[in-house]
Order: sequence, then C-alpha cells, then structure tokens
Amino acid sequence: MKKNKLNVLCFIIFLAGVIALQAQKQTVVTKIGRNNTAGIENYFNAALAPFYHGVASGDPLKDAVIIWTRVTTNQPDVNVTWKVATNASMTNVVKQGLVVTDERKDYTVKVDVRSLQPNTTYYFQFEALGKKSEIGKTRTSPTGNVSNVRFGVVSCSNYQNGYFNAYEEMADRTDIDAVIHLGDYIYEYETGGYGYSDEVGRGHLPNNEIVTLSDYRVRYSYYRLDPMLRKLHQQHPFILVWDDHEFSNDANKFGAENHDPATEGSWETRKNNAYKAYFEWMPVRANSIQEYRLYRDFSYGNLADLLMLDTRIEGRDETVSTTQKLNKSSKKDLQSKVKTLVANKSLQSIEDFENAIKEIAPYFIQEGKLTGEELRYVIQKFAQVAYNYKNNGSRSLSSKEDQSKLKNLLVKATTVDSKLAGRATYESILGQAQFNWLLNKLSTSSATWKIIGNQVMMMNYNGVPTNDAWDGYEEERERLYQHISNNNINNVVVLTGDIHSTFAGDLKYGRECIGAEFVVPSVTSQNLDAFGGIATGLAEFYTKLLNRHMKEVDLDEHGYFVLDVKEERVQADWFYIRDVKVPNSGEFYHKGYYVNKNGCGIRATNTPANATSRYGDQPEPIENSIELLEEGAIIMGVYPNPMQTSGNVHYLLQNPTELSIVIFNSNGQKVKDVLINKKQEIGIYNVNFDVESLAAGNYFLKVKAGNKTITKQFIVR
Repeated sequence: MKKNKLNVLCFIIFLAGVIALQAQKQTVVTKIGRNNTAGIENYFNAALAPFYHGVASGDPLKDAVIIWTRVTTNQPDVNVTWKVATNASMTNVVKQGLVVTDERKDYTVKVDVRSLQPNTTYYFQFEALGKKSEIGKTRTSPTGNVSNVRFGVVSCSNYQNGYFNAYEEMADRTDIDAVIHLGDYIYEYETGGYGYSDEVGRGHLPNNEIVTLSDYRVRYSYYRLDPMLRKLHQQHPFILVWDDHEFSNDANKFGAENHDPATEGSWETRKNNAYKAYFEWMPVRANSIQEYRLYRDFSYGNLADLLMLDTRIEGRDETVSTTQKLNKSSKKDLQSKVKTLVANKSLQSIEDFENAIKEIAPYFIQEGKLTGEELRYVIQKFAQVAYNYKNNGSRSLSSKEDQSKLKNLLVKATTVDSKLAGRATYESILGQAQFNWLLNKLSTSSATWKIIGNQVMMMNYNGVPTNDAWDGYEEERERLYQHISNNNINNVVVLTGDIHSTFAGDLKYGRECIGAEFVVPSVTSQNLDAFGGIATGLAEFYTKLLNRHMKEVDLDEHGYFVLDVKEERVQADWFYIRDVKVPNSGEFYHKGYYVNKNGCGIRATNTPANATSRYGDQPEPIENSIELLEEGAIIMGVYPNPMQTSGNVHYLLQNPTELSIVIFNSNGQKVKDVLINKKQEIGIYNVNFDVESLAAGNYFLKVKAGNKTITKQFIVR
C-alpha cells in the first residue's frame, strides 16, 4: 500500500501468537505458534512432513500448468517425484516425473507440466523421503468458444494485521477458474515496524526488515506456513504479479522509499534478492526472454485475454515530489491529529468539528489558493458533513447547491500546476518494451474482453496526491487511453490492488468512457477501518465529490471480489470479511458492479453473478501416518547473511529434544555458545543471538539435536 493515499492509510498491525523466552544473555528463543483456543490449528502439523508449506499451482495455460512444493530437510539435495491425475484419489495418473532440489533453490520444487488437455481440472501430488504431500487441485484454461470464466481477485495480505479469512473463504469456492493476486503478497517490514499491534496476536519472521536473500526466503516461508494461505494454494491455481512490498515500500526500478543504501546496501543487490526468492517461492513460469520479467498474458478462448502488467519494477522511474506529497514527519503529524479527532468524545457541536478540521485541512488542500471567505466555507461544509455523519449516518450535504460549490472550491484548492504534478522524471510507468507489448496485445486481441491486471489505480484520483499510481505518470496514461480510443478497442476492464480499499469506476479519456476499473480491497492490510466511522465518512464524501467517475468508494472493508466474465457482460462481486482480527469470522456479500459488452459505464447490482460451472472435487486432507522422521531438527534458515550485530536461526523440531547451538570460527575454534542443552518440544522456533563480539569473518553454526548435528556457514561483517 502507498502511505500517501488519503494520507490516512497508515499504521498496520503486527506481531505475536509467539512465546518469547530469555534463554541466556543476548539470546532469545521464540516458539512460533497459534492461539489454538481461537480455533486456528498450530503451525506445526507432523502429517505434512516434509512438505510443511503445502502445494501450489499457477500460470495455467490451455495445455500446461506450474505445480510447486517445498521440501524441508537438512540433506544437501533430495529427489522428489511428482504426478498429475484427473481424479482426486490420484488413481488416473496422466503425467509424472522426478526432479532434484537443493539449497541453491531453497529446496523449492517447480515443475512446468506440459501436454495437458484444455479446460480440465487436474490433481497433483509430490513424494520425497518416503512421504507424500497434500493433493493439490488445479485447472487448465479453456480454448475456442468459452461462455463463462471466473476469477477470485485479491491483494495486500499483511500477515501482521489480521487473519487471512479471505483466503479461507475463497479456498472453499468451487466456482472459480483461478486466483488473481495483484501483489503485496508479503510485507518487508521489521517486527515493531509498519503494522505492529498486540491486538491480533500474529507473529512475524524475520524480526528485522528483510534485505538479504535469506531474509526474503524466510519471510516467504513464514507466510506460506499459514494454513489459510496454504489451503487456497492447494485448491486453486494462482496468477500473480508483485507490487512494492515484495521488494520494499514504494519501490521502483532504481530504488524505494523504504530502502536506505547507507545502511541496507545496493538497491540492485536487494532487488535481485527479492527477485530470486519470489521466483523460488511463487508458482510462476520462468521467462525465456528475460530471467525475472513478470508481465505476461493468458488466453481464455474467444471470451477474454488477461494481460498481467508490472507497473512496479520493470520500467517505473521515480516520481517527482510535489508540495502535495507529504513527507514522513507530516504524515505522522496528520495521523496523530486524525486519531485525536476520532477519539475525542468532546466533538459534539458543529463548532467542535470546525476547529478540528481547521487543523487537518492544510494537509489536503492548498489554503493559499482560496480567499479567507472560501476557506471558511470549505471548513464549515466539511464540519457539517462530519456532524451529520455522527448524528444520522449521512455522508452528504442536504443542498445540491452547497455540494456543487464545495466541489468547485476543492478543485480550485487541490489543483497542482502541471509542471509540478506527480509525473515521472521520464514518461513511463511500464518501460518502453512493456508499454509497446501492451499496446500490441490490445490491438491484436480477438477476444471479446481485454482484462488488464495491474498493481496501482489507473483512474485519475482528483483531490488526492497519488504520485505512486498512474496519476504520477499522466503522459503514459494519456498515450494508452489515446491508443484505446483511436483504435476503437472496446471492452477493456482493469483490475487493481495496492490501496487496500474498494473502488469501482469508469476510465475517462476526456469525456469519453474507454473502460472500467475494479479495485479490490486488502485481504488484511489496514485501511480506514483503524480510524473509525467519522474519518471514513469524510474521506468517502471528499473522494466521491471530486471523482464523479467513481461509482463506488469503500475505505474500511477487507475481502475480495469474484470477477465473472460472460460474453454479454463482466461483473465484479465484492465479498467482505466480517472481522480480520478474528479467525474464521465469515463473509458477507456487499454488492456487484458490471459493464455491458460494447457499452461503457459501470452499473450497480445487488445480485451476484451466477457461475455456469463447478470445478471438481476438493482434495481430502493429507492422511500420512504421523511418524517421526529421522531428522530430529531441520534448519529452515540462518539470517541475515552476512550478519552485523545479531543473527537468527529458524528451525523445526520433529521430536522433543535437547538442543545446543554453538558457533565456531574458520579455524575450528569454539567462539560462542548460543544454547546449551535446551529442552524443547515439537514445533517451529527462532533463536536470535548476538554477534557484536565476533570479529569480521567466516563462521560455522552447529546445531545439535539429540545425536544429530547440522552445520551452516555464515559471515559476520
């Protein structure tokens, strides 16, 4: 998410479900678990061994699909067999093979299964070390005359801010062809950073902000241990793109807002670490043209072409700062004022609201562009909206004349000189190669619907400084819209994530409607739900007043939408989660918006679109006998590597044991006892230890569990 959206989409919630114990001086042992009383199973499920991260599939084509798993082991390499069948009991096997994985790939397994039949549900399973994985379900794309295709659409899943209930609900559906994830699959922040809260009780690893390859790998491992996410991957193929948090906040080709070269090193190195971990852990197809190129397309017969863009890393340059883009200290200031406004129970009269809004107004409007009388009018009318909302839930002014006058004054006060607007230092959010690719795909598509999956909002967002979205790259957006208009390209639908909230509206090229855009809310990542109803009411009123092309603005819900594509219309149906802070809280249907074939202008509906097909039996839970494997302890990660002040070892115990962790230098001399004969139960652990007393150089970490010893090398700088 971009922290400049409405300048109140802020803090997010972090940490916990963990038991921290002080093992010895400067060493902290953390057992990673869940609150079982809340009805969520423990991370550790012995029946899954050694496939603790489950299975996944993705990038479905008419004749191929990627299948994925990870083997958790200490062995230098491991043979993994795989098979694909047409039935859930795995008796009608149509494809099978063997692959080898090792530490160079973080023990991940990714197979591009070819020569499959189109429009077919398949089941798949892996086997290694004498154990079988869960059975996954996937599906190839259809060809020819296609009457209906449906996608589950999600984005922005901050582990620390709540439970992945949206994933759980979507996993239970049998009426979608694939899950489209529009990015922010993980978040890069450190423990106690963006998103921290004790309220939810969700742990996070690594504790540091992720920078090294080991950091990124452990963070993906941690997310993929979540049973709700694991279940969704098991049940449906994914079509994914990254956004910024798979790298660092507000990332671009050359750097990121949350990257400091002075303390975190080269951006190119960090970016390549993020690239490699993403392609290891995500079920995405390797690109034969450029190793880490992510933009690609998927065909669903004559019905739809799905064009997945990379608006984040591939070609995006930095945007020029403007006077409207708040700096970090201003954002914190604003957040504090808004929270005070929401919490202050003395706000009773219109005058109370006027005084509060006077403090907030400078963050949103350029007061110098208004006369004193005009500024007083704006503040009075906003105070009236806040007062009305508090007393009767109304989010508008009673007079159309007042509403029109307020809109005109806000336009005057929020318009930035075009030379200073949030434009890129050069004119591309995509890069020239990707931009040309997109224009060509739109021009040559013979499908009825052209669906674009991208990270950031394409619609203009009047009155809000949105440099990070397409608003920051107006020239490229203008060229894209012009191409669509001049070439009479109809039936364009854009899918967007990133900003944690629901928007639905029309893409406008001047006064011409050239497409529709549906923006999905976050799975968990914080929006205005943290600030209460008054803040939400004001923000939604303000947004709708200045953006008439937006038909739906909902800034405080979480969930997903199902995109139903039929020949005559495309409809997005929003399903909201009752409470992300409570596991398995359930969902409810909000509403839908649709656009008709060869028409433009979205319309609302209160009836969800009907699926014409259901897709196959759901695989049963794994039934491996719970036998203790020979490997008592398994190292899941040693990070960061290199280390500076402290390090971590992330490990899994398959048996109750006494554990010792000792550090040796390159000469074989013991230099530090981290843990000595620590009794530990079955589970997943993290040990944080100090390395400040160690000289720069190469070291060996030896972990002894029972009569087994595992050795890992690391560097101290």
